[in-house]
Amino acid sequence: MSSKNISYIQAITDTMWSEMEIDETVFVLGQDCGRYGGVFKATAWRSEKDGKPDLSKKMYDEFGPLRVLDAPLAENAIIGGAIGAALSGYRPIAEIQFMDFIDCAMGHIVNQAGTISFKTNGSWCCPITIRTPYGGGIGGGMTHSQSNEAWFCHAGGLVVTAPSTPRDAAGLLRSCIRADDPCVYIEHKGLYRAITGDVPDDPNFTIELGKGKVVREGSDITLISYGAMLHKCLSVAEKLESEGASVEIIDPRTLWPMDEDLMINSACKTGRCVVVAESHAAYGFTSEVAARVQEGAFWNLLTPIRTIAGPDTPFPFEPGMEAAYLPSDDEIYNSCKRALGDG
Repeated sequence: MSSKNISYIQAITDTMWSEMEIDETVFVLGQDCGRYGGVFKATAWRSEKDGKPDLSKKMYDEFGPLRVLDAPLAENAIIGGAIGAALSGYRPIAEIQFMDFIDCAMGHIVNQAGTISFKTNGSWCCPITIRTPYGGGIGGGMTHSQSNEAWFCHAGGLVVTAPSTPRDAAGLLRSCIRADDPCVYIEHKGLYRAITGDVPDDPNFTIELGKGKVVREGSDITLISYGAMLHKCLSVAEKLESEGASVEIIDPRTLWPMDEDLMINSACKTGRCVVVAESHAAYGFTSEVAARVQEGAFWNLLTPIRTIAGPDTPFPFEPGMEAAYLPSDDEIYNSCKRALGDG
């Protein structure tokens, strides 16, 4: 199978474009998504064969204003309109420009999209994909840096995905668009143009929702992470390997439903586990994974599970404070060293 080496955000754009060519019921809507191409240019240019964007034509030019819709600055209207379209036979891709403002549409997402299949006994479905950028490290301050994915994992009735690579960005997004369940697809804005990778040039390339991935095999300790933090974990694993430690890294890819067995089996194999995320620690992803792995792998653990997460405070703006807020390579490394030493 041929592939293209493209950026994380280009993989997202190309996948939406491809799905809109295949299925006329797929359309996008969101603030600045039309003529402007999105604040991050996610709805702008498709890539050419060499992986570079084709600047001659935007998504709006190709599909027109009825399939690439500019929405008002009203998150509840964006999601409410998308839900209505989904119930009418369409497969909308709704963009919330920053995850920090998705709470303005929480009633529609949680109480409507997330419950439609349940309250109709499966007679109706709501095939909506909600794309939204999350995460810090870009100087966005407290209202443009949040990681609120736990809200939707907790709600029930929603699929929540968090790709960490261009390949996963493409495969998971296509699976979300084609799914009959409402999906919250979160994109780490710090990865948009920071990483590239090979993406299959296949219009039917998908990644199964709810299935994680062993990114790196190891035998001494398990690291579980996603998004930008996954790449920090990979860097730490290289350093630990040079010191003689074998690190296994798990990327859940889908945060809910999570691939619990994959994480538990890895922790049973290595006997040690560290969970890393930049979202809040309290009632967050790291706490939930630690609880489930602790229960499933208890008799095989050599040392307590450790968690690393962002502080339970608003996200800071000042660069030094932002750097201190986000989990660092040193923090991950030191936590792994303690786990290796204890066991």
